Amino acid sequence: MLKAFIARIKEGCRTGAFPPAEPNLPPDFRGRPEIDAATSAEEVEAMKSVCPVDGALGFSDGKAFIDMGRCIFCGRCAAKCTKVRFTREYRLGVFKRDDLVVRAGEGGYVPPVQTNSEALRLKGSLQLREVSAGGCAACELDANVLGTPAWDMARFGIRFAVSPRHADAVYLTGPVSKNMQLALDKTYAAMPEPRFLIAAGACAISGGLYERGEYPAEPALYIPGCPPHPATTLEALLRFVGDM
Repeated sequence: MLKAFIARIKEGCRTGAFPPAEPNLPPDFRGRPEIDAATSAEEVEAMKSVCPVDGALGFSDGKAFIDMGRCIFCGRCAAKCTKVRFTREYRLGVFKRDDLVVRAGEGGYVPPVQTNSEALRLKGSLQLREVSAGGCAACELDANVLGTPAWDMARFGIRFAVSPRHADAVYLTGPVSKNMQLALDKTYAAMPEPRFLIAAGACAISGGLYERGEYPAEPALYIPGCPPHPATTLEALLRFVGDM
């Protein structure tokens, strides 16, 4: 026991400085996209020709747009047209589906602030029940990382619960396949009120490359990405409960 204690002291703190310090993002990280105001419909069509997801790019009311809820952040559109670029902005979580749509010419992004009083009551104790509803395991693995010493989301009172009866929210990943629809519905129904649904990743939000099943309730938090970076997820969860 003493040897283990001494070894732990020598190891020191392994948890990253985020937050409050900025996260250490990889050099090729693709965050919130930006679109030049002058992007034409023809340029959008050219980008759509290389985009693997239907509906991720579009042109409406004279403006180009990217739907982060459908986008898998592959970067093909930016490689095709210089009018689009992916920034280092990792604070992508939103509370309304429409806020995932990035329109041409938008700038000065400020993440939305939580106003839901029921969610704000969960500050310091947010229990999540993860449901992998047909995902490829990428979103699941990056969410699992948050429980390691490197991220240690438990220091903020955020944990994954072993039972939906002990959870405040379902952390949904995957497009909700037919074989997982009933399991998702039962999991959500087993949770005590107030309960929330969190859609994490393009598959959970829109189906991504696949057809999405039915939600048991409207998501209270959308975390885009394929998969969302751990910093994106942790920041979104903290903002969800008013801790950021």
